Amino acid sequence: MAQADDFVNDLAACYQCLQLQADATLKEVDEAYFRLKVEKIHSGNRTGIDQLKAARETLRQQMMQAAPSQIPQAVAHRQLPTELGVLTTALANDRLTAKASLKAQTLHLGIEIDTALSSSQVLTKVRRCLEEIPTEVYSFEPIETITIYGLDGRGKPRWKKSFAPPQQHSQADDSDLYSFENRYSNTFIFPGLLLAAALLNSVEMIKLLLFGIHIWIHEFGHATVAWLGGHQATPLPFGWTNIGEERSLFVYFGVLTLFGLLFWTGAKEQRRWPMGLAIALTVIQFFMTWVISADTFDMLLSFGGIGGEFYLSTLLIIGFYLPLPAYWRWDFFRYPAVLLAGFTFLGSLWQWRQIDRGLADIPWGTLFGGSDHIGGDMNQLHIVYGWSDQQIIDTYNSIGSVCVVAILSVYIYFFIKERNYLLLQKLWLRSHRKTGVG
Repeated sequence: MAQADDFVNDLAACYQCLQLQADATLKEVDEAYFRLKVEKIHSGNRTGIDQLKAARETLRQQMMQAAPSQIPQAVAHRQLPTELGVLTTALANDRLTAKASLKAQTLHLGIEIDTALSSSQVLTKVRRCLEEIPTEVYSFEPIETITIYGLDGRGKPRWKKSFAPPQQHSQADDSDLYSFENRYSNTFIFPGLLLAAALLNSVEMIKLLLFGIHIWIHEFGHATVAWLGGHQATPLPFGWTNIGEERSLFVYFGVLTLFGLLFWTGAKEQRRWPMGLAIALTVIQFFMTWVISADTFDMLLSFGGIGGEFYLSTLLIIGFYLPLPAYWRWDFFRYPAVLLAGFTFLGSLWQWRQIDRGLADIPWGTLFGGSDHIGGDMNQLHIVYGWSDQQIIDTYNSIGSVCVVAILSVYIYFFIKERNYLLLQKLWLRSHRKTGVG
C-alpha cells in the first residue's frame, strides 16, 4: 500500500513539475515539456531541465503502459509528432511545404515540388534550414540518415536524395568562446576585433611594434605564389623570402598532398568549405605550375607581396567563422589571427586609399635598399613589366575593395544566420504557448 502511495505521489509530482492536470494527454505532456524547456533556456536558467526531462519520461512511460494501443507510431520511434512539427514549421518558414516521418533511424521528408527550383536547389535549402535548427528545439542525434522526396501535386515522389544529418547550433555554445557557433562572438566580438585593429593602426608606436607582422604577411604573399607555382620558398619576417629558381616536383606534390588532406578532412567532417577550397587551390596550383609562362610567374611574385597583405589577411579574417580540424586549435588562435590580420589589412587598405588620393607615395624600392632599388616589387612591376603608376594604384585598390566586400558579406551572412536561430526559437515557443497547458 505504501509503495502504491509513493507511486501516486511520484506521478503527482511529475504533473506538477510540468504544470499539468492529472488528466493531461500524451501530447500535452510533450508540449508542456518542450515549452518549459525553451522558456528556461531563454531565461538563461537551465536549472531544472533534467527534472523536466525525468518527469516527461515517467509520465510517458506510464501512459504507454496504460494504453499502448493509443500510442502514435512516432512515439515508438523515439520522436513525437510535436517534435517533427518543428521541422515542418521551420521548412514552412523557408517557403517549403513538407511532410515528416521517422522510421528506425531515418528521417523522411516529403517536399512539395516547386517548378522554379531544381532538386539540388531544394536540397540546398533544406540542408541550410535544418542546420539552423538549434539542438534545444530539435536534435538529430539519434538519426543516421535524412531522405528527401520531391512530391508532385498528387503526393507522388518524383526524385529522392539522402544525406547525413547536419551539424547544429546549441545554446551551450553561446557560453563557449571556443565554439564557432557562439552567437555573441560571431555577432559582436568579430567586428570588435576589427575595430581594435583599426585603433592599433591609429597609434604610431603600436604600428612600429607590429610592423614585423605586416612584413611577415607580405613575405607570405610572395611565398604562396612560389608554392602554388611549384617553387621552394622560405618567408622571413625581416623583409626577405628565399625562392628557389627551378620548379620542384617535391614542392608541387607536397602542396598537392596538403590540398588532398584538406579535401579529405572536409569530406570526413561533412564541411563543404574545405572541400571547395581544396578543389579551387588544386586548379590554381596546376595552372600556375604548368600553364603560365616564366615571365608571368615572376610578375605574380612581384605582385604577390602587397597582394598577400590583402588576400592572405582577408582569408585569415574570414577564417574566424570557418572551423578547422580540432587538433589544430584554430578555435583559440582565430582571435589573435583576426586582430593581427585585421591590423595588416586595414593598414594596407588605408595606405592605398591615401595613395589613390595623392596623399601618399607608392612604396617603391625595398626595405633595406631604399626607394630606388630596382629589386623592389613596385619597381619590378613598373620597369620590367610595364605597369603604369595608375595601373598599380587601381589594381591594389580594386583588390582591397573586393576583400572588403568579401569580409562584409561573410559577416552579414552569419549575422542573419544567428538572427534566424533566435527567430525560429521565438516562433516555436510562441506557437506552443498557444496550445500548451499551464
